[in-house]
Amino acid sequence: MDKARGVGLSDEERARRGFVQGNLTGELLNRFQDGPGVFVAVAAGELAGFAITSEPGWLPPQHPAAAAVKAVTTAADGRDLGRLFLYGPVAVDDRFQGRGVLTKLLTALSRALKDDFDLAVAFVETANERSLAVHRHYKMAEEARFEAGGRTYVAFTFSPAAFAQGHF
Repeated sequence: MDKARGVGLSDEERARRGFVQGNLTGELLNRFQDGPGVFVAVAAGELAGFAITSEPGWLPPQHPAAAAVKAVTTAADGRDLGRLFLYGPVAVDDRFQGRGVLTKLLTALSRALKDDFDLAVAFVETANERSLAVHRHYKMAEEARFEAGGRTYVAFTFSPAAFAQGHF
């Protein structure tokens, strides 16, 4: 996880390579495991990547994930968004990047969750240039910008049903 967080890299290197925000404590990981799912990709017997999902509502309002859901809901301006889940954190090991691992993770989680959820919500710090580019590559909708903890983020959404059918 430290490698995915970009520990030891300069701000410029982190922006270029991408980074996962925050720390995953044992308690937090248990909460994620009790949620919609923790998805892993294994290649040649090694962990190639992971994607964590969770349901909104259990994090404090100042947490970026809770702020992302609020920003998306506010941007919807009264439109019914259906059942939401949070997408992230996600990381693909450097050795497996560019091999379709993230596409496979996104497809697997979308197929698993499409019947229970209508919309995925993700958030990316604006300093994370690589992650912003990845989310845009998959044509995730940029719903809103927001601030939390003195940092600026972009809230992205995507339909798991559409992604499961290859519409990205």
